[in-house]
Amino acid sequence: MEFDLQELKSEWNLDPAYHQVNHGSFGAVPIVVQQVHSQWRERIQRNPVKFFARELKDEVANARAHVARFLGQEGDQIALIRNTTEGASTVMRGFPLESGDEVIVLNQEYGAVTKAVARACDAAGAKLVEINVDYLDTDEQVILKIIAGITKKTRMLVIDHITSATARTFPIYELSKVCKENSIVYVVDASHSPGTIDTDLDRLDADFWFGNLHKWVSAPLGVGVLRVAPRWQEVLRPLIVSWRDDEPYPFPWDMLGTVDPTSWLSAPSAIEFFSKIGWERVRKANHQRMMYGRELVMKELGVSFEQIRVDFLPLGVVPILNMAGGRDGSAAVQAKIAEEYKVEVPISFIADKYYLRISGMLYNTPQDYEALALAVRKTFN
Repeated sequence: MEFDLQELKSEWNLDPAYHQVNHGSFGAVPIVVQQVHSQWRERIQRNPVKFFARELKDEVANARAHVARFLGQEGDQIALIRNTTEGASTVMRGFPLESGDEVIVLNQEYGAVTKAVARACDAAGAKLVEINVDYLDTDEQVILKIIAGITKKTRMLVIDHITSATARTFPIYELSKVCKENSIVYVVDASHSPGTIDTDLDRLDADFWFGNLHKWVSAPLGVGVLRVAPRWQEVLRPLIVSWRDDEPYPFPWDMLGTVDPTSWLSAPSAIEFFSKIGWERVRKANHQRMMYGRELVMKELGVSFEQIRVDFLPLGVVPILNMAGGRDGSAAVQAKIAEEYKVEVPISFIADKYYLRISGMLYNTPQDYEALALAVRKTFN
């Protein structure tokens, strides 16, 4: 067994003592992008005053424009942020919720995002409404459950494009239509979308959309994107007030004070790394890897295809039926698998169910997933 593009494993310098099948959590940066990252840092340190005082503004604008083109946008349609947790906090802290408003989230939303919604609701006297959907619910079932939860007080819907805990997609375009029909503000958490799914952001027309580039674009840590619809650009402000605060969107986001901007500036090199290979080929190769590993684990756990979803993604889950301990138990088993069997793989606990999530990236080999299957056999059987 050999995967397509398996020769590109050498483009990463991951610890060979471990089998890394958890690219989806924190990513991993190719060597060539690490080198670009280092060059930016060296350039800054040669003359910090020159760089920050006279060069940074244009360099950040150039990087933002490059990222925007990758997302099918113009440079002034997006803002660079550090990650989607910051994006969610920015939206929820800055949006004018009022007492009595209701904000809908799904039970599968990423925990930090739900916490940001909860804090904003508490501050405004609004209500967080959590709707329970199942991992195996069809898109039509999800839409109907959301519609059933809408009331006259519903002000906002916050939805994942790709869930973190269960690695499934939600029908974001159809839900955009539902929100418009009901005058509901639409927020899309696209943490896993850049690099995995091409999204027509203009057609989607979410009020707020945020995504990460450190995951499936393999940019350095600290590269996220926040898209604010024109109708909200004069309302929403960055969490950090800077010298550029009186400028129009997205320029206030370009200035965070004296911080290390090199992850932003290195992001174009990560995009270029995969673009040279071909994004469609990369996605197919990553999906191939994930499915190989997933099927091995399904066999070990006795899970059938009727018990999973198959989305064209580089990450997928396998339900774990014989497990207990909640979130702390999941973390403990995850650590045990890492330290005893040298396999890095996440175990999520959501809606009282457990899932083992498997990622595929170009550096993965069949041996990574065979080691995972063996670890699963020894841990759960």
